Amino acid sequence: MRDAVSFEVTDLNATVPEGVPFRWHGMELSTGPLAFKLDRAWRSFGVMNYAARRVSVRYHVALDSPALIASFCALGVTRERVAPWRAVLDAEGGILEDHGFDGGLRGRCEIGDVGLLAPGERLLAEVLPGS
Repeated sequence: MRDAVSFEVTDLNATVPEGVPFRWHGMELSTGPLAFKLDRAWRSFGVMNYAARRVSVRYHVALDSPALIASFCALGVTRERVAPWRAVLDAEGGILEDHGFDGGLRGRCEIGDVGLLAPGERLLAEVLPGS
């Protein structure tokens, strides 16, 4: 058996039904239900390192939240500036006995240019285990 096996992620659908709260320009907002889908414009991939019993995966995802889009549009932000949000989620975890991955959707997430930030600003999130 090889010590490291590369793979490509071919599908991903995840939802945070309760949404995620955040602050924008001093206002408390919520994303509402938040859907993660694989962003097919980019390649999502990973490596299973059997020698270290670790897996690392880079997911390119598109985030969709109709409630968030509606909130921003109500504030006068054009739809093009808020949809779709694209993000890169770097996840790591252990290799399970059945060769599965215990990392799932957890790790550091950098959200791409959403048109709402000043030049040079970045939007980062941490997806925690069990969330």
